[in-house]
Amino acid sequence: MRSLSASHLVHEQQTPPSNHGDVAAMKRIRFRYTLKQLSIAIAVIAVLLAAWVAYFRKVVTVRAATTADPVRKNYFGLEFHDAEVRNVVVVSGGFTRSTWLSACLYAVQSGGITQISGFTIGRSPNRSGPIKQTLTIYLALGTWDSPYGRVTQLGIAGHSRGTGGDSAVAVSIPNTYRDSFVGSMTPGRRYLIYIEGDSQVQLNPNLTIEEFAKKHSGNYLVVAAQLH
Repeated sequence: MRSLSASHLVHEQQTPPSNHGDVAAMKRIRFRYTLKQLSIAIAVIAVLLAAWVAYFRKVVTVRAATTADPVRKNYFGLEFHDAEVRNVVVVSGGFTRSTWLSACLYAVQSGGITQISGFTIGRSPNRSGPIKQTLTIYLALGTWDSPYGRVTQLGIAGHSRGTGGDSAVAVSIPNTYRDSFVGSMTPGRRYLIYIEGDSQVQLNPNLTIEEFAKKHSGNYLVVAAQLH
């Protein structure tokens, strides 16, 4: 009886083998697997983001034209006139066939606004080329004498497709002072990108043409542009 009791007592006091090591190993395996999944997900996101930036993101840079920028032989909007042409702004960036740049020229005189001309330009769908192609767009002002007075119109070069028109508005505004927007332009709103006139002002590209006219009482030619 005593030996049986002693054997039974020893049996009850034995501790089952621990499985802590197996649990820790499983946790390490799960952690490594999770890290691998996370790394793959980050790599996929990075590739998709790079593809979006490279092929689909719409952004262009704007700067003032310089004497080093060539005066093109033909400008859309000025091709039927013997105009004195000068580049005022250069826009460059990647254009897909669904990327469009709209630009308008306004005369702002003593708070009044007159739209002189406006165009929308981009790439022709009938021409072959990469998904996204870098274009350098020259915006120029052309001036000539007409039967109804001195005329200034907006001209654009560097694109392969465009639509737009102008009005027979004679304006004579001294270009004593001028200023240009320098920076990046993205879709969603219109920017004021160039002004010239008889009074010195610092261009604020975030103003609307109505806000600009209300704020400044002088006489100006103003170019506004928007990316689509």
